[in-house]
Amino acid sequence: MPLFRYKALAETGRATAGVIDADSESVAKERLRKQKVMVTSIGLLKDNKKEIGLDRTLLLSFTKELGQLLRAGLPVYESLLTLEEKYRRHKSHSLFLDLCDRLKSGSSLSASLKRYPKTFDEIYLSMVASAEQSGSLAQIFDQLSALINKQQKLRKQLISALIYPAFLGSFCMIVIFSLLLFVVPSMRDLFEGRPLHPITHIVLALSTFVNAAWPFLLFGVAALGTSAFLFLRHPEGRLFLERGLLKLPLIKTLIIQAALIRFCRSLSVLLQGGVPLITSLSLSRKVMKQALLEEVIANAEKRIGEGKKLSDELKSSPLIPSLVTRMLALAEETGKTVPMLQNIADIYDEEMETHLAQMTALLQPTILLILGGVVGLILLSVLLPLTDVSSFLST
Repeated sequence: MPLFRYKALAETGRATAGVIDADSESVAKERLRKQKVMVTSIGLLKDNKKEIGLDRTLLLSFTKELGQLLRAGLPVYESLLTLEEKYRRHKSHSLFLDLCDRLKSGSSLSASLKRYPKTFDEIYLSMVASAEQSGSLAQIFDQLSALINKQQKLRKQLISALIYPAFLGSFCMIVIFSLLLFVVPSMRDLFEGRPLHPITHIVLALSTFVNAAWPFLLFGVAALGTSAFLFLRHPEGRLFLERGLLKLPLIKTLIIQAALIRFCRSLSVLLQGGVPLITSLSLSRKVMKQALLEEVIANAEKRIGEGKKLSDELKSSPLIPSLVTRMLALAEETGKTVPMLQNIADIYDEEMETHLAQMTALLQPTILLILGGVVGLILLSVLLPLTDVSSFLST
């Protein structure tokens, strides 16, 4: 059944808007009239799967609430209908409406969710499809909500660890350029005809250059930033950046730990949901977001298809920590791969929190020290000529 987006006026005169499903535009208008609203405009919602989607927070709420409703004994359609009523005034309401409409028409839940690939990734879809076959949708949605929650927590940790250093770095640059553009030029007349210290000469020359060439510098920074952005969007550019970052000791540790946390959690959820190992590896490596590590897992997939063990194949890569291979080898012998993968993710989650705290604690005083040093150098260059008493007497 097609969807129509409408704008209308309620009985109180308040403007309202939304989405409604109907066989035709006339039927949609008639249904809206029965709701006692006056339609001002209405049109077919074309290609709605591209127009709408769920953000990360709403995706977590949708997954958690759907799992709770299913666990309470409601059928899938009734559960989705309940969520559709709850989010009726939300901008993504048409997604819920479309899911209800497709389930009512006989489509499976996984096939309906597949229409929105930007919201529901391959891991999500594979888990739902597997649960539909095994009849364990409620448990799968609980596992998916836990997985999404931990992924969002990891993402917030990484972002929060970088925000403050980035703010300090930006503030440092603003202070330095403000001194060179405004403070130093305003004091240039005090130094006329006076012997200057080499530091003062350097600062004055730098200030003169920045004042004369700031439009070109601004354009150069913008061009450099645009070029870097375009270069990093290319696969070879991302690979070049990843190789460079993996050469930095602390950054390398954080990248590998974050990738392994995402990989191990996704793999454990997929295996627990009944997805085959090869398929689970193929899906889980895509969430690592690190091309070199994805290549390691891809090579392991090929070897596992030939009868090899996952732990043996990962052991040959220098990027995989020995702790991971040892724990996986033990899990393969005892048949407890799923809980072991969860343990690995928990271990590296705790270690990453420690490393993020160390990195933040190291970056903050370092940036402040650089800022203080540069500002102090500029002020020293200004004060040195003023402390020369002989130059004042001669004038």
